[in-house]
Amino acid sequence: MIFVHFRKKARARVSEWFCAVNLALFGLTLLAPGATFEAPAYAAFEAVLGEVLTGALALGLGAVWMGGLIVNGCRQNLTSSVRATCCFAGVIVYGLISVAYAIGAARIGVLMPAVAGNAAIAVLALFCLYWIGEEKGCRDHV
Repeated sequence: MIFVHFRKKARARVSEWFCAVNLALFGLTLLAPGATFEAPAYAAFEAVLGEVLTGALALGLGAVWMGGLIVNGCRQNLTSSVRATCCFAGVIVYGLISVAYAIGAARIGVLMPAVAGNAAIAVLALFCLYWIGEEKGCRDHV
């Protein structure tokens, strides 16, 4: 019964799952062996937190977000505050990733698809945040 309910919730929250999994995978790729941030396109990332800390934070936020989706998908009456908080953080993180890629692209003089792609994911996460609020009934109180 719980599994069936989880599948229905997961289907309805596929965009949120995409954002969470994508963020976790971004973190995993940064934590993999290799020096990703040595490329000039990643100069802004390296200047702020460095490769390992950026990867750990992205992986951690993505994992917590997925955990919130699993718990909220299995237990219908549990709060979605974890999801909303992670979603809000995801909007900020994806926005900052877009800005960092834009700075790196400006330094090398070539616009990269990652700038627009991560900006689009930031907008998707913003829509997810709106949908969480609507789901919680916040829209009725405004």
